[in-house]
Amino acid sequence: MRRSLSPVLWFFVFAYVITGVGMCVNFYALRGRPGAPINSQTLPWLPYAPYVLWAGPCLSGLLMTLFLYGLPGVRRLALRLCPWSVGRAWPVLAVCLLLPLGVVVLPVKILAALRVAVPPLQWEGWPHYLYGAVIGEGLIGPGLFEEIGWRGFALPYLQRRYSALVSSLIIGLVWAFWHFPNFFFFTPTMLAVFVPKVIALSVIFTWVYNSTGGSLFAVVLLHGATIAPGKLFAGPDSAGWLREDVIAGLLYAVIAVGLVLRYGAANLSWRDRVVAEPPNPALHLTPAETSGSGSS
Repeated sequence: MRRSLSPVLWFFVFAYVITGVGMCVNFYALRGRPGAPINSQTLPWLPYAPYVLWAGPCLSGLLMTLFLYGLPGVRRLALRLCPWSVGRAWPVLAVCLLLPLGVVVLPVKILAALRVAVPPLQWEGWPHYLYGAVIGEGLIGPGLFEEIGWRGFALPYLQRRYSALVSSLIIGLVWAFWHFPNFFFFTPTMLAVFVPKVIALSVIFTWVYNSTGGSLFAVVLLHGATIAPGKLFAGPDSAGWLREDVIAGLLYAVIAVGLVLRYGAANLSWRDRVVAEPPNPALHLTPAETSGSGSS
């Protein structure tokens, strides 16, 4: 078991290390030293700074895929990013786009009806939400950069040994704490809400992934849609956001539990869980081993 899981462990390590290095480079490139104002010479690079922090899972997933499966494995990974990888499960895409929107908007409506202060909604931001879910936060944002690693490599590899639920919980925990650069801005209460919410989301992501036969395009859209509802709010309201986030986290948890009860822990889908192919042994044999195996 140790040998079979070591690639995933290395993937997690590389993802954290690359993100940590990116955080340091990003911080010192923009500010120079702690507490200093942003350098005007590096200000034009500011819009690209998040990409440095997102690159960890993507680069780590690509490296491990290349190491285990070679270029054919990378090509298979790229094909799963195509829209047609969803196949006949295309109705799942509607769930990917609308479920996060409902989970965010519904708590705001409930709290507003109870006369509790909430961030104001601006529905004229609807086109911005769609653009953000599909493009800004999805195909050219954290959706693509993260999902190449979490669901592109780690999930199918873990599902070779574990059930879909256990694999989801492992990735959810690692995924939540991978956001450690954000923890500098989190209060303990925010962190206590964030981690369970991400773990619940991981179960939902696995349902989408397995239900579409391993489509990365679908989970990229879902990832973007979980971030994009922020486009619908007029301005910051930390107290309102925390209340909304608690309710949203509870809703995601209820949905995750419902999926487990409905489809079972083994596959979390009406289809069999997607598992990674066995690694290509030819990539890891020495010349002597290769010649020996050919002569036997």
